[in-house]
Amino acid sequence: MEKCYIFVSHEGRWVQRPLSSWFFYGEDMENRKDFFDDHAHSWDRNLGYGEKSSQIQGIVECFGLAKNDSVLDVGTGTGILLPFIKEVIGPKGILVAMDFSFKMLMQAKIRQSFGEKLLINASVESIPFPSDQFDRVTCFSAFPHFPNKARALFEMARVLKSKGTLNIAHLHSVEEINHLHQSVGGPVARDFLPPPEGIRSLMKDSGLLEVTLINEPGKFLAQGRKI
Repeated sequence: MEKCYIFVSHEGRWVQRPLSSWFFYGEDMENRKDFFDDHAHSWDRNLGYGEKSSQIQGIVECFGLAKNDSVLDVGTGTGILLPFIKEVIGPKGILVAMDFSFKMLMQAKIRQSFGEKLLINASVESIPFPSDQFDRVTCFSAFPHFPNKARALFEMARVLKSKGTLNIAHLHSVEEINHLHQSVGGPVARDFLPPPEGIRSLMKDSGLLEVTLINEPGKFLAQGRKI
């Protein structure tokens, strides 16, 4: 039977978090958190993820994951990538997923992922792991929602092992993503994905090399390797 553990980072410790307790992230982030909490139950249906399995699998195949890898999925949301990642890394691979929306994690908790998974309720700006822990860090359909993108990239690069890779991906181009968020409005109206050269510069500043980018209709992928 699949096991799943949900923890929250608090003052350097991991503790199981009751549904009724919340951390305060600041007004902008609280508004975003409320937005994702409110839409968690219908998120997969509204985005049509059920009909996009082949596209999602194709994105995961681009990550270059390997059997027994340790993977951190940042901004996991409802955990849409988790079954695909776990299938590649196998039962001995380590899969950790984190998100700042607890209700999104509750949806990820019930998702089948072919084995154990550890879910962390925490902010990308303060990832609750020591440095040099993961072979891969993945970030799917979440990067535009990080207010401090330089800090987010620094943290994701920090927890990578030497030669580890960071993958930022979307099922839309930069232009499509930014138009979509503008049309949705509310707390995510200005959650933009920077242009490719902006992403490249930010990734290099965080200590990532061999940065490659794909930006085309229906796909965005940025990859960088830690020194």
